[in-house]
Amino acid sequence: MSKQYNEKETILTKLRELSSTLLADSMNYENVMDYHIKPVNYKEPLVGQVRTVSVYPGDNLYLHYAIYESNPGDILVVDCKGSTYAACLGNLMAAAAEKMGIKGIIVDGLVRDKQDLSNMDIQIYSKGFVPTGPRKNGPGSFDDTISCGGIQVHSGDFVIADEDGVVIIPHEKIEESIISAEKKLAYENKRLQKIMEFNLNDQHNDTSALEPAWLRDAIKNNSQ
Repeated sequence: MSKQYNEKETILTKLRELSSTLLADSMNYENVMDYHIKPVNYKEPLVGQVRTVSVYPGDNLYLHYAIYESNPGDILVVDCKGSTYAACLGNLMAAAAEKMGIKGIIVDGLVRDKQDLSNMDIQIYSKGFVPTGPRKNGPGSFDDTISCGGIQVHSGDFVIADEDGVVIIPHEKIEESIISAEKKLAYENKRLQKIMEFNLNDQHNDTSALEPAWLRDAIKNNSQ
C-alpha cells in the first residue's frame, strides 16, 4: 500500500468526523457552493476526492464519459453552467455511476427521476428537477479546472457535503483546513457543554457566564 494512499485515507477519515459548516468556517467561508445545490437523497455526509466535469448547457456527453473514466470512490463535480433547460443526470446514468463505484455526483444544474434517485446509494446533489432530457453532442471536458456553484474546483480537491450544502477544500490546503476545523469543533463542543450546564436561576439572572467570551469586546470595538 503506497504512502500516498495511506495519506488520502487518513485525510478522509478525519473529514468524516467534521461537517460542511466546520470546514466553511475553517476557510473563512470561502469555497462554499451556491446554497441552491442541496442533496437529492441524503443518507450521510458525502466525503471524498473530486473529479471535475464540464458540460455544455443542456448537454451531458462528457458526464457520460466521466462516469466510465472515473475510479471507485471518486466524486464527480459537474459544471452544467446552471442550465435550467434540461436535466444533466437521470436514473440510468446514476445507476451506472453507482455500479462503477462512484460515491456521489454534484451538479450545478438540474436532474430528473427524483423517485428513482431517492432509492439509490450513490448520493446526488443538484439545484432541482426538470423532466426534460439533455442532448449528447458536447462540447465539454473531464479533469479540467471548472467553476461549480460559484467556486473554482480542480480534480484532486476534496469535498465534504451534507444537508447544509457543499464545501470544496483545495488539495493544497487540506491539512491546514482540517486542523482549523478540528479546533473549531473542540471549541463548539466545549461551548455547547457550557450552554447545556447553564441554569439561569442558579446564576440569579446573571447571563455573563453564558455569553461567549468574545461578545463584549466585539460590541465595544464595534461602538468605537
